[in-house]
Amino acid sequence: MKIPTFLGGVCLLVGLLFPVDYLRSTTIDELTSQALHNNAELRFYQAEVIAMKGERTQAGLWKNPEISAQYGERRVKAGDSSLQNKGTTRELSIVQTFEFPGKGSLRKAIANKNIELAELGLQQFHRSLEGQVRSLALQYLTASTNADAAAEISERSSGLVKLLQERPSAGTQQLLELRIIEGSLIGLQQSAKEFIQAREETRLELNSLLGFPSSQTLKIESSMEIPRLAAKDQNTLILTGLSGNLQLKMRTVELEKAMKEVTAAKLDIAPDFSVGPFFSQDKAGDSEQNFGATLSLTFPLWNWNQGNIATANARQTQADAMLLDARRKVEAEIARRYRAYELNRNQMEQFSEDTMKKLREASDLADRHYRTGAIGIQIFLEMQRGFLSSLQIRNDALLGVWKNWLDLDLLTGGTISAPQSPKTPQQ
Repeated sequence: MKIPTFLGGVCLLVGLLFPVDYLRSTTIDELTSQALHNNAELRFYQAEVIAMKGERTQAGLWKNPEISAQYGERRVKAGDSSLQNKGTTRELSIVQTFEFPGKGSLRKAIANKNIELAELGLQQFHRSLEGQVRSLALQYLTASTNADAAAEISERSSGLVKLLQERPSAGTQQLLELRIIEGSLIGLQQSAKEFIQAREETRLELNSLLGFPSSQTLKIESSMEIPRLAAKDQNTLILTGLSGNLQLKMRTVELEKAMKEVTAAKLDIAPDFSVGPFFSQDKAGDSEQNFGATLSLTFPLWNWNQGNIATANARQTQADAMLLDARRKVEAEIARRYRAYELNRNQMEQFSEDTMKKLREASDLADRHYRTGAIGIQIFLEMQRGFLSSLQIRNDALLGVWKNWLDLDLLTGGTISAPQSPKTPQQ
């Protein structure tokens, strides 16, 4: 086998096992697009809209006509019961059922409300899925940043432990400093493990939403700017949510549907009628033929649909109560999320643009000066813990800003301005 051919086969096999699209870096916007394209549950909601449209089509169709045929033997007897003649009798009729005026219109109106509900459910899930993917991607970025910082400090401390172990013993102080660093190293390794675990759990959840295999690796390159709210105050956001919230729109449509179902239940006692031509022929010596029209309808004597009317009225009361309850919950949730957004944003604003950069430089500086003996172990460890703690607090606050922003965007029906693509948080 020639070497180029062998290498080509290896490259082909690697390409099949590790697709290039899975290994390239991606942005959060690209991840949301992939989720909206691949997510299986989203296809369920899309199919639900199609199903409701099918029901609407069916609701507008007429009932099929009914054909009735009869055939039998005819016998004519005299007064003394003697058979005078015999022959056949037959009858044929075609009838079309017509609903009482208004029934069909109500049925189609109810079907239209089902379409509205399915479309609103699709929109709600679409926005919810997009927000969930963005939130998980941001969690993945912050967990990765925290894990990288913890690993860096852990590696730095491990290097110091190795350095102190290699130095000639210089007494109790050096031994205690070695043990202090070894003890702090255990805590750093624990923190790094927790950050890595959080990142892996987020990756698995993201892969599930994206339709990727669980083993798929992710490389996200996006910025994490602080998102701003278009509304300047809480009351404006609440008014926006009460008018634009998709869940409230669904509750409103459910109430409208329930009201139509009450009317339909009351109208259901009105009789439908069937009408059509008929033909009959009797032969027993003489031949007799009949032509005409037939009309039949139900007579509401025993059943006035009382049970269904009571049920429909109860459903309307439930829908009205659910709408009122949903409005109160949306109002309270917007107020809660707005407050949390403001608290996290105010905390973020306490960090200047180069705060974390200076803390990281100070962490490196403390490492170098401790190695030369210019500072003690206490200052070195406090600087490392301070940098890692500050980074984690900053990332938690930034993640809190984004999560509450995304929740407010969902609660207001997506009326908040579209978020910018987040960047990797600065260490």
